[in-house]
Amino acid sequence: MNTSNSHHTGQRFASLAWDLAQETASAPTAQRVVDLAVKTISCSGAAVTTLRRNGTLNVIAASDPAVVSTAARIADRTGQSSTRATLTAKATTVNNDVEHNLRWDQYRRLITADTPIRSTASFYLALADVELGVMSFYSHRPQFFTPGVLDDCAIYADHAAVALKAARAEDRGTQLAEAVKSNRKIGIATGILMSRYAVSEAAAFDMLVVASSHTNRKLREIAAETAATGDVPSWRPKHT
Repeated sequence: MNTSNSHHTGQRFASLAWDLAQETASAPTAQRVVDLAVKTISCSGAAVTTLRRNGTLNVIAASDPAVVSTAARIADRTGQSSTRATLTAKATTVNNDVEHNLRWDQYRRLITADTPIRSTASFYLALADVELGVMSFYSHRPQFFTPGVLDDCAIYADHAAVALKAARAEDRGTQLAEAVKSNRKIGIATGILMSRYAVSEAAAFDMLVVASSHTNRKLREIAAETAATGDVPSWRPKHT
């Protein structure tokens, strides 16, 4: 083990958790994650991406939005890219020579024609069973992702997952507080579910949100019914 390199890496990442925690909401935290990734890894760009319900890529944040949005469109069109592969396999995917990767032939022709991306590395983000998307790094140079660089990327991705999960929790707390404050029925319904199921305020609120999503009804309607009946409306199909 090279103790000099280990010490250098330790110094580089020592303040990273603090740096990433400077924002609290999800959107600015994700943007800070990708901006700091470029400085920390010395790569050309970075992005945080999730998958929409319709199967297309949803770019949460990008250090260079124009390049990343073009790359995302190409990935959606071809069904190929390290980001898509990582979302499917839930494992790290490295494409260290984009221009000559014949396995993704259509993707490589389009991506090299329309973007400067020549190597990529994508890491699946998950923490405590919460899926957070994919952290992708890219370079304008092929073979950029050496074993040492990939080690640094992996460490960075772990830090990013912690920051993004904390920001998501902050968002949920803010959303809950605003909803309960602005709508008396939501507050009553949340209290009923907390008492009936012995769950936290946040978990009770999530039950209302999930029911609203699955039934395609407004949250305040779900809350009103819960306040009246004592239980959250079911979205499960009734058996004859």
